[in-house]
Amino acid sequence: MDRTYLKDAYIVSVYDYKEFEKLFLGDFLSGVVIDDETFRFRPFEQIVTSKIVSKSADGDKLEINTHSGSCYVIDADHKLIDISFVELVVMRAGVYSADRILEIREQLKSQNISH
Repeated sequence: MDRTYLKDAYIVSVYDYKEFEKLFLGDFLSGVVIDDETFRFRPFEQIVTSKIVSKSADGDKLEINTHSGSCYVIDADHKLIDISFVELVVMRAGVYSADRILEIREQLKSQNISH
């Protein structure tokens, strides 16, 4: 199976909120492409994958398979964050990194406080 190798990887847990209930929608992978055996991505492209269906450790690497049938390889010491469904949509639309989404969230919080 062809693999896509990512750096600066995050496993992003996505939640939606309905009537004060927090609903888990799934884990997604975000990162920067360093090598792509599938020829779908450019080097250094920021991507967000479809939903993660399985993970397997291989030494200091983690192999992740997604709903669309793709396989990604990331460092085992990746980061984890929780975001809302709306933030996932913004992340995909703007091709933002998980770090950038957290920055935007903080900016919005501080704007809400100052008004």
